[in-house]
Amino acid sequence: MTKKDHIKNGMLVQAGDGQETVYLGRVAGLKKRFVKLRRRDAPDGERRYFPRSWVDGVVGRQVHLSRAPSTARTGWLTKAELRVWREGG
Repeated sequence: MTKKDHIKNGMLVQAGDGQETVYLGRVAGLKKRFVKLRRRDAPDGERRYFPRSWVDGVVGRQVHLSRAPSTARTGWLTKAELRVWREGG
């Protein structure tokens, strides 16, 4: 696996726990310490963000997270939640 610094727009994001690997979306960009996912990949059409610290590595055009799929989905942030988090609330 390569470094987190190799994350680029359009890359596939996957979370896995050894038994199951799930596609979470594609990278839409980077915002400081967060990775932004494409809005159209979300089931509710809401943009999602997750911390770069969750990235286990990058292989080819795939970003692999160090989280189980269920943990990743419950831990990611919406744009409004990210704003609140940044403001320290």
